[in-house]
Amino acid sequence: MTSSRFNYATMIALFTVLSAAVAMADPPGRAVDIRYISGQVSIQPGGVNDWVAAVVNRPLTSADRVWTDKDSRAELHLGSSALRMNSETSMTLTNINDQTVQVELDQGTLNIWVRHLFDGEIYEVDTPNLAFTVTKSGDYRFDVDPNGDTTIVAVRHGEGEATGQANAVRVRSGEQATFSKGNSLQHEVSGLAHPDGFDDWCSVRDQREEHSMSARYVSPDVVGADDLDQYGTWRTEPGYGAVWIPGGVRVGWAPYHDGRWVWVEPWGWTWVDDAPWGYAPSHYGRWVFYGGAWGWSPGPVVIGIRPVYAPALVAWVGGAHWGVGVSFGGGFGGGVGVGWFPLGYGEPYVPSYAVSRNYFRNVNVSNTRITNITNVTNNYYTNNSTTINNTAINRTNIHYANQTVPGAMTAVPASAMTNSQPVAKAAVRIPPSEAAKAPMAASASVAPARTSVLGSTAGGHAAVPPSQAVSRQVVTKSVPPPKPVPFEAKQEALARNPGRPLDTQTEQQIRRQMPQQQAAQTMGKPSGAPGSSPSLKNGTSGNPNPNMGNTPSSNATTSSGRVVPRPPNTGGANGGMRPVGNNGAARPGVTNQNGASGNAAQVRSVPRPPNTGGNSGTRANSTESIPRNSTGPGTRTADTSNRSVPRPPKETVRPVATERNAAHESVPRPEAPRKAERPPKEESKPKDKGK
Repeated sequence: MTSSRFNYATMIALFTVLSAAVAMADPPGRAVDIRYISGQVSIQPGGVNDWVAAVVNRPLTSADRVWTDKDSRAELHLGSSALRMNSETSMTLTNINDQTVQVELDQGTLNIWVRHLFDGEIYEVDTPNLAFTVTKSGDYRFDVDPNGDTTIVAVRHGEGEATGQANAVRVRSGEQATFSKGNSLQHEVSGLAHPDGFDDWCSVRDQREEHSMSARYVSPDVVGADDLDQYGTWRTEPGYGAVWIPGGVRVGWAPYHDGRWVWVEPWGWTWVDDAPWGYAPSHYGRWVFYGGAWGWSPGPVVIGIRPVYAPALVAWVGGAHWGVGVSFGGGFGGGVGVGWFPLGYGEPYVPSYAVSRNYFRNVNVSNTRITNITNVTNNYYTNNSTTINNTAINRTNIHYANQTVPGAMTAVPASAMTNSQPVAKAAVRIPPSEAAKAPMAASASVAPARTSVLGSTAGGHAAVPPSQAVSRQVVTKSVPPPKPVPFEAKQEALARNPGRPLDTQTEQQIRRQMPQQQAAQTMGKPSGAPGSSPSLKNGTSGNPNPNMGNTPSSNATTSSGRVVPRPPNTGGANGGMRPVGNNGAARPGVTNQNGASGNAAQVRSVPRPPNTGGNSGTRANSTESIPRNSTGPGTRTADTSNRSVPRPPKETVRPVATERNAAHESVPRPEAPRKAERPPKEESKPKDKGK
């Protein structure tokens, strides 16, 4: 077997963070996957003002916003954790990087399941009343009242700390804390409320992942791996080890053919697969063609090491004059074409975005087995350089195993990428003889447009959140990053170097050159006095549907006093209210907010655009309803002045370079007794698009 010479100790050493400065900060090693959609779910990508209908397998990252409309739900995944949103919930992914998962909950109900918590890793949920930091792996629920002054934190398993203007409050396993009166941290602690339909749904989703067959072969931090179970089979192949074979695909099917391209920064061109199982094989591992069939080979599984996400593990072909002629099927109608094919086992992935040598090593050795990564890295870098130089890469000396496999190479006109069109409809057939001599390229030399950012649902109907949901202040503990530069402000610069995201220096220069008013809307305006407490953040007014971004603040102030009409209580699986303990109080729905940079609290006010409605796809899901166990009721009032828990220091350790903290073991959810009185709600299942 070719992998026998691979040394796991060497691989772990390669993950050591290098201290050398780089011209552009490395992108995060993970992204958020839209895993499941039921009803109308919308997203607003960072850098644009438009809302579009969400689609499964679309990667999300910092500054992206998500809205679940009435009677709708969504499940997002990153690593081994899940974020599940109930009906009428507004959430912003404030900061997603290798150390931090910081989200802003403006309105509605959010469940977070943290299966593993790495040493130094931060999970933070910011609401109008508090900033909650998860300190142990477990199961957490957050409810924010859309028209009131209440945040409810329920810890089914685990433990965490709520911070605000007063002393921090620790909420332990089996407890439910109701916070009110702004960020004063005034609260009541009770037993867990009786599970409702949303809790049951979350429990079913958790059990599905806990019993995944693919977990035997794939790292738990490979997002979407458990989707492989019902759509294919595993087998062991000589030289490759465990390989997953997709089932039900058509004759002549090839990877990276059924889907479309979107522009997601900081990575650039990103593949969104149509198949319900398409996320993991598109962003991790390698594809092999063996015995007349395609199979997906996952990367090596090393405890404590997270595989690094990639936007698309392909090799690019094309050039200024490629595809203009009629040498294969009429070319591209006189336009410039771009082509690609999946990388094979052991072949290096060369990012089209500037990265450090450390990132280059990590993104390769965590996704395939490379026997001599040092030599490979040196071959792709100029001497004495810490950043990749794509223009200097000589790909002619590389033998790509999949380049001449019949049907492996896919090519489309450049306009198909720009407009995020379905590739299968726009693809041009390339015979193996033409594929063998196709010129290799450093990237897809196609400049993105606004449609590229919005994706395939641009211009269609999309549900939008109420303006009040994104204009309230939220409390923050971790310093949020600045909001992204608007896409329109950097589109011209992107066109000068098509297919390559801008480096940090260019982005900063564009930010400085932006008009003062536009810069204020992008970065946020700090207000208040500096201090040592958590801060409040929000957005600016006057810009319909601005992207969410977050900025630092250090003194908490009261939330906005705007009154927001409460959405109707639908009850059941999508209801925004549930009883709390024994006191008969209702648990309200949830609310969300945004931040700005500086050392003080900030607020944003966003007018609501017209609600045009929307549609969304649905991923297959079990509809069985299994309630969770709950702790007995009994309410006690806590005096925040007498309950003080020191705030843990902020950590900046890169988790991919560390072993898992033994104290942060995974906490499985116990299976609760089945509630016979609530019939399961049927949910639609997607068709396997590979069939």
